[in-house]
Amino acid sequence: MQFIMKIGIIGAGIVGRKRGMAVRDIGKDKVLFVADLDIRRAESLAVDFTGCRVTRDWREIVSDIDVDAICVSTTHNCLAEISLTALKHGKHVLCEKPLGVSAVEVAKCVGEAEKKRLIYKAGFNHRFHPGVSKAYTMFKGGRIGKLMYIKTTYGTGGRPGYEKEWRMDKKLSGGGELIDQGVHLIDLSRWFMGEITESKSELLTSFWPVKVEDNAFVWLKNKNVLAELHASWTEWKNRFVFEVYGTKGYLKIEGLGGSYGAETLTWGVRIPGAAPREKSWEFSGEDKSWVKEWVNFRQAIMGRIKLNGSGKDGLMVLGLVEKIYKS
Repeated sequence: MQFIMKIGIIGAGIVGRKRGMAVRDIGKDKVLFVADLDIRRAESLAVDFTGCRVTRDWREIVSDIDVDAICVSTTHNCLAEISLTALKHGKHVLCEKPLGVSAVEVAKCVGEAEKKRLIYKAGFNHRFHPGVSKAYTMFKGGRIGKLMYIKTTYGTGGRPGYEKEWRMDKKLSGGGELIDQGVHLIDLSRWFMGEITESKSELLTSFWPVKVEDNAFVWLKNKNVLAELHASWTEWKNRFVFEVYGTKGYLKIEGLGGSYGAETLTWGVRIPGAAPREKSWEFSGEDKSWVKEWVNFRQAIMGRIKLNGSGKDGLMVLGLVEKIYKS
């Protein structure tokens, strides 16, 4: 018998739409509800699903007995409250990063999910990008030897009026670029290097006239492994670089497709006394990371596979972000 989940989407912005389109493209689950404070935005997404209802009140969705799982993609300040309420109603939850604005509220979600034996997933779609995923598999397979250090950059250029958007409002976002794109860098670094034991940072407001950081420089350490991170709202051209260096070689991912440029992976093998031998892959076409993450989510619910990017992973990342902000 085919496993079909009935889905509610809360937050119909850019990311909510990506989640909805992933569900539609896979074609195995049914979107029953879309909620957004802007009802027109909810209606615009709902037309892609047969018989889908819309509402401004997310509580209507999480309390509906027919709904099995919830996708939450609202402003950061609402993520944890919605997720916790959904979990209390027995729903599986896929919540966008950073899961909330405080580790305390996210810890409640993790605890509720464990108590109810529900799947609570953090929206870390970067783990499912083809270059990143292949690099991780190669790393775990010993292709670059023992890990030495990581260097990574993630940035956007902003746009006219960017300083007036919700991400710049600390009450809604919980912070600046660190909690926005920086959490992806922390998550990926932690995925490769393991639990973080030390952190240092410099947070700057260099360009935008706002009260949150537009650049975050972070150093993470685990034993003798160091990760150097830079998340920026002043890159001017969208940019993503993730480099992993080992004793035998290195892995470099550049680009995420679209405005970030073609996604490429380069594997270098260190040769004593000579230039390294390199092999590269380029991944073209539509970004399927959202589809792959949804497949992981639904298969974890079915008990077929381990969750990749759990709520507990998100909690650990947010805890580091919170520690950096407090320091």
